[in-house]
Amino acid sequence: MKMYTIKRKRFLKNIILESILPPYEVDEAYEEELIGEFQNGVERTYFDHFIKLVGLNGFILDLACGDGRHTLRLSEKMRYVTALDLSSKQLYKARIKCQLKENISFIRGSMFNLPFREKIFDGIWLSQAFEYVPPDMRDRFIEYIIGILKSGGILFMSVETWLYPSFLKSIKNFMKDFMLYLYWKFLKRKPLLWGEYLYKLTVNDGYTIYHYHVHTDKRTLLKPVKKHKLKILDLDLHDGYIYILYRKYYT
Repeated sequence: MKMYTIKRKRFLKNIILESILPPYEVDEAYEEELIGEFQNGVERTYFDHFIKLVGLNGFILDLACGDGRHTLRLSEKMRYVTALDLSSKQLYKARIKCQLKENISFIRGSMFNLPFREKIFDGIWLSQAFEYVPPDMRDRFIEYIIGILKSGGILFMSVETWLYPSFLKSIKNFMKDFMLYLYWKFLKRKPLLWGEYLYKLTVNDGYTIYHYHVHTDKRTLLKPVKKHKLKILDLDLHDGYIYILYRKYYT
C-alpha cells in the first residue's frame, strides 16, 4: 500500500509535464480551433446563459483557456477577462486572436496552482479541462476555484464523460473505459484510479506520447454541491460531455 502511494504521488507529479502538456506545446495542429468556435449548440446555449447570469460588468476567469477559443467572445460580453493556461504556445495563439482587445490579461500558470486571492471573480469558465484533473485531486481543485469565486458567482464546466443520452452508447463507452483501465492498471502497472486512461498520440515529426485523460459522471459533479455550498442551475448531457452551471451560495 505504501509503495502504491509513492508510485501514485510520482505519477501525479509527472503527468502534467510528461503527458498533458506536450501536445499543446509541440504540435501546431493539436486542438487548433477557430475564434469563438463552440463545441456544439449546447455549449453555445450555456455560454449565453453564463453571460446572462454573471452580468455584463463581470470579472471573468477563462481557466485553461487554450488558444483563446472562448476568450475573445467572453471579452466582447464582459468588463474584464483573465485568461490562464499552462502552455506558452497556446497562450501565444490566444494573444494573437485577441490582440485588438484591451480588457484581457493573459497569465501562464497551472490550474492546480492559481495565483489569485479569494473571492475575486464573478464567473469562472472551465471548458474541456476538467478531464485533466485526477480523481484524487478533484475535491481540492474544486475547493480552490470555488474559493476564488465571489459569493453568488457562477462556475461553468464542460466535462468529458463516458455517458451518452443513448443507453447502448453509454455501455459501449463504459466498457471501452473499463478495458483501458484494466490494461493500464494491471498489464502496464500504472497507479491509475477508475476513469483515468492514457492513449497513444502522435504529434510533430512522428513524436509519440501517451496523453492523459480522465472521464467522470454526473454523480461526481453532484458531490461538490453540499460540501462547497453550490447550487446547480443547469445540467445537460450531450455527445460525450456533461455541461453544468453552478452558483456559489451567498455567504
